[in-house]
Amino acid sequence: MHKYINRYFSLAIIPIIAAFFPYLAAHFFDSSQLHGFFSADTFFLLLLLQLPYGKILYKMPLVVAGCIWAIITDSIDVYVTVAVFIVMIFVITFVPRTRKCLLPFFVIFSLLFIVADSGNFFYSTFVLTLPDVWNLARFYWWGPVLFVVVPVSIVVLQVLFVRRNLWGESRFEISHLTCYILVVVALALNFGMNKLQDRQPIMDFAVKKWFWQVCTPGIIGYNTFLQEDTRANFSIWEKDVSVITDFARPTVVVLVESFGVNKSVLYTKALLSSFENSNIRFLGIYSREASHTQGAEWEDFGTPGGVVRDNPIPQKFKDHGLETWYIHGYDGSFYKRLDDYGKFGFDTLVFKKDLLNRGLNNCAYGFQGICDSAIIGFLDSLLTDSVPKFIYWTTLDAHPPYELTTLAEKAPECSLLDLSDVDCTYLTLQENTMKHLARLISKHDRYRFVIRGDHRPMGALEKTDFVQSFYFRWVPLIVVN
Repeated sequence: MHKYINRYFSLAIIPIIAAFFPYLAAHFFDSSQLHGFFSADTFFLLLLLQLPYGKILYKMPLVVAGCIWAIITDSIDVYVTVAVFIVMIFVITFVPRTRKCLLPFFVIFSLLFIVADSGNFFYSTFVLTLPDVWNLARFYWWGPVLFVVVPVSIVVLQVLFVRRNLWGESRFEISHLTCYILVVVALALNFGMNKLQDRQPIMDFAVKKWFWQVCTPGIIGYNTFLQEDTRANFSIWEKDVSVITDFARPTVVVLVESFGVNKSVLYTKALLSSFENSNIRFLGIYSREASHTQGAEWEDFGTPGGVVRDNPIPQKFKDHGLETWYIHGYDGSFYKRLDDYGKFGFDTLVFKKDLLNRGLNNCAYGFQGICDSAIIGFLDSLLTDSVPKFIYWTTLDAHPPYELTTLAEKAPECSLLDLSDVDCTYLTLQENTMKHLARLISKHDRYRFVIRGDHRPMGALEKTDFVQSFYFRWVPLIVVN
């Protein structure tokens, strides 16, 4: 009796292991797509692997049930998902119940489910495909951890639990009737729990969600829900109206790192307060397509996905006789900006190495790069020149993590709004950049300035609800002069 309890326990714990990391990531980053803590795909895989060899007719009810589900929903993602599982059912029917046959099969499908889960998370949370994530991750120490250590660890943990259940003398088999009963009970419990509450799904169908995103590209759109007090207190830029239409006028666009819209009206007003005395044309909030820094840059250039289809915005300024500059206080190799950004129409690309050679100060906040305040001084010298320019500057100071940042002086709003240490650090860093920027704007009224965020702050190590306190894909937008 004890061994059967252990084996059924494995049937329950392995799907939890499979869903564990994506579940934590979805909650930590406040993903717009909720994640269950029990992997339905892994659960069904285990059931199939524990069925007797052959006996294809006994497995046909699973095929029929899948086909009925696909016909009722009449959705392309369900059709594709059912097709995958039907292939899996037919293949697994004739796979010999030996370790050398079942182990590769189990590992391959476990990895497939992890890939699907990861693809869902990154696309729904950051609008990034897995190749996009790899291009980013390879610059960091955590790249190999994310793409190698995590998936391998998950599969190894699963194999450790199933090694005595699926092959060898102690192989645990269930009858087809038991399989049907377990499937019906699991789906019924999942349906019932989801009906009782809609805040947290129980089972996660990663493969179906993955095909939903693959088969319907662009399905992840705006999170348009804004609280009434936010709508009442801030102007909202119309989604389909271009922010820049006059390409003959000297212009500075500032993409502010992690500049998000907080759900607290007072908090967001504090973030925008530095521009109260400026010649404001628009001050409010703006809905983003992208939710990561380079995606926001591409969006601002008019080149979604980094693909040049029409004339990019920097090129339009260049065609009107303006010098075009891209400036960033970090390494030019990051995101391949140094190699790629010339194709968007920038004459001059300036990065950390160039600015260090000019004697600008280095700061070690979230990223170690040139201080925003130092770049403001560099911009001042460029704008003083009589040659009209289009300048695009991506800031750096407010990049997370905020727990590693030491502040010489905190913003007064920290005590007025009773902010946590993380919120105080974030707001202070943003306010410091904005105050320097406001002073720059006051000195160069012949330049139009467009200031907007790239995305909400991505995470905090100590304050788990920090990300959730900001709206998803809404950023401030300020147009001055």
